Amino acid sequence: MLIEVVRCFLPVCLVALATIGIFLGGSWVWAGMAGVAVVVLADNLAGVDSKTHTRFPGWLYTFVLYLPLPVIWSMWYVFAQQIAGDSTSTGERLISLGTVAFLTTLGALPAAHELSHRKDWPAMVYARIYSALLGLPMYDIYHIHGHHIDVGTVKDHDTPKRGQTIYSFVYPSLFKSLRAAVGIERARLAKLGHGVFWWRGRVFESVCLLGAWFGAFIYFAGLEGIPYFVATWLLAWLIFGGFNYTQHYGLLRKDGTPIQPRHSWNHLNTLSRAITFEISNHSEHHLDPDKKYEYLRPAPDAPQMPSIVLCFAASFVPFIWENWIVKPRLKQWDSGAGADEQALAYAENKRAGWQ
Repeated sequence: MLIEVVRCFLPVCLVALATIGIFLGGSWVWAGMAGVAVVVLADNLAGVDSKTHTRFPGWLYTFVLYLPLPVIWSMWYVFAQQIAGDSTSTGERLISLGTVAFLTTLGALPAAHELSHRKDWPAMVYARIYSALLGLPMYDIYHIHGHHIDVGTVKDHDTPKRGQTIYSFVYPSLFKSLRAAVGIERARLAKLGHGVFWWRGRVFESVCLLGAWFGAFIYFAGLEGIPYFVATWLLAWLIFGGFNYTQHYGLLRKDGTPIQPRHSWNHLNTLSRAITFEISNHSEHHLDPDKKYEYLRPAPDAPQMPSIVLCFAASFVPFIWENWIVKPRLKQWDSGAGADEQALAYAENKRAGWQ
């Protein structure tokens, strides 16, 4: 029972720990990242979890998706107050900046992802607010109408090529996804007889959300908070894109062929699944995107990766990422591919300069 409770509330507890640390200041500003480090260590020690977790009533699994939002707001508020005050050093502010960027992504991204796949009004509203905190309020449009259709193919902006580093992938990927999302929204509004900036459209809504979030932060932080706000978003985008990077790196699918479990990496370690609301249980999600996260069945026979946060950290050191984590697994993936995918893999390996 205790482990199940921890699974549900771990994401919001990490954000709360970071909030308290920034509020206390001094060496306490490391509290959030120290908590993440403990989770990564425990995740690797705990090993693979192949169970489906549906012990509690459905409302609880939904409630914990909404819970991180006020805590994330609180974290940004104490960060703004830290900037506005004169008692903290630049070093403390930079540590807090990194903590806010990482824990906002960890707290908002999984919840936004899950809620964006639901059809009820509160879920969609919260998903957009979560995404706005990350500076990416329209990302769900491309994710649902682009990524889930084109995953693994050359059309997908969220599938990194073999040999591509995280640094060359993230920002171009996010820009292409945003451009695609605006195009999808423009086409939708055109069918209704409206322009892309219609006041009830997603583009206008996104501008309002971003403006409100920026204005609220600067109100509490002062003008000095502007570079910190921008830098936090830039870092959050890198972290956001980094999770995409580790979940689809190098996997291939011929355009028009069915999506299979082998077209997504899975990180089935116990805490990887808990802190991401099952994003790391990825194969089943791509087979049934509308299935609620607590019902997703692990696919131990699908392509496997270690702890999702460990993979994320390793991706920033391309030599470690490629040689110690990815290449051995892609070699195994290639050997189990069909003729079409093996031809794609051969061409990709040659392009990347891999044997």
